[in-house]
Amino acid sequence: MSRRLSVCSLRSAALGLALTLFSLPAAAQPGAAMSPQAAVVKVCSGCHSMQMVMDTPKDYDAWHDTVQSMLDRGAQATPDELDLIMQFLFENMTPVDVNHADAETLKAVLHASQATADAIVARRTSHPFKDLADLENSVPGLDKAALDAKKRMIFFQ
Repeated sequence: MSRRLSVCSLRSAALGLALTLFSLPAAAQPGAAMSPQAAVVKVCSGCHSMQMVMDTPKDYDAWHDTVQSMLDRGAQATPDELDLIMQFLFENMTPVDVNHADAETLKAVLHASQATADAIVARRTSHPFKDLADLENSVPGLDKAALDAKKRMIFFQ
């Protein structure tokens, strides 16, 4: 089996669930499915600190390239763990331009409902958002704590 990551399958997995940054337990319970965070800790922390991951937001394609580079250097992960890692990185460590991202990306990266992501897209069509306060005040249903945790990765261009 090729160790190359499938961008389509990983993007689909990443868009599947909306998570709050580090809201899941770091380790899965015996017999339970592994969380995205647990997969990142298991696979990535063997070679470097988690702070390195947290200090380096990147877009999805750059994360894909980084994960592939780590695999090429000897990182060991199952295909399921790779999907979970990419899901975590996409949902938690990917910058987003609120005025240009599609609704699915907004939903995943901002940890928003489909209705909220659709409201963002509809509102910005006539009035692009100026800043985080404008977004929070204009769109009901956003989790302000989740936005605050990700504010350094939320842009308005």
